[in-house]
Amino acid sequence: MRKFDFHFHCDIDDSSKIAELAALCRKLDTVLALSGGLRYGSHDYLPNEKVLEICQKNPDWFVPMAKFDLWDTVEPDRIYRWKETGVKGVKFIYPYYPYDHDLYMPVYEACEDCGLPALFHTGSFRPGPADVEWKRPVLTNMSPFGLDRIARSFQKLHIVMAHLGTRLYREQAASLVCQHPNLYADLAGSGSWMGVQPEELERLFKPFPTAFLGEDIFKNFRKIVYGSDGYVSYPAPLSESQPYYERLLRLNNVPEEIRNGIMGGTAASWMGIPL
Repeated sequence: MRKFDFHFHCDIDDSSKIAELAALCRKLDTVLALSGGLRYGSHDYLPNEKVLEICQKNPDWFVPMAKFDLWDTVEPDRIYRWKETGVKGVKFIYPYYPYDHDLYMPVYEACEDCGLPALFHTGSFRPGPADVEWKRPVLTNMSPFGLDRIARSFQKLHIVMAHLGTRLYREQAASLVCQHPNLYADLAGSGSWMGVQPEELERLFKPFPTAFLGEDIFKNFRKIVYGSDGYVSYPAPLSESQPYYERLLRLNNVPEEIRNGIMGGTAASWMGIPL
């Protein structure tokens, strides 16, 4: 089955690198959701308009997401305009206020109205010069707990918690994912997917005690989506992460139908992407 990577960064506009990435996608039979945007802490990626252009030139392998700048002012109507241009999802990272701040709620409402899934960075984030300039509580603002209010308030919005909260919040993040029907997680992190061992994944996502539930013990695994956290400038995580994801799932005896959903079917269905 063709795979779908929901978490990939469009960080450079280099035609040769983009062509190499498309060739790698063809080799791996994997479609990428590309996100760029400005203000990733102390650095910028490609503007959303350029990401859209790159995806339009490579429609077989690249799907555009737009990065929305959650800052001290916001313009929710921008979501509706992006939808009209062909954007298929929205990325959020490095907000001025916590993710669940009142100011940002109309933005998420617009995402729900437009049927655009939302990817939120959660957990650890490297310090940089922007932290000195803005002096924001970065980890607090991007805590997985901020997604609780959003998931409760917009129950038709598909939300993906990037990195499963990283090691800082992994336990709490998994509990939230298992609790909210519309909240999902990826294990992305340019290699940090190797930090989640099969035994830990089982403990985090299998219901307990299974003997008394009389239900699908793999139901919570359906809440994982594949994300590599690769970059156009550094695509190695795309090829390196796939066998590791699949190993994690096979060692937990996750059924093939659920594995196919994790490796692309679930997220692709939200965006209307045929696999």
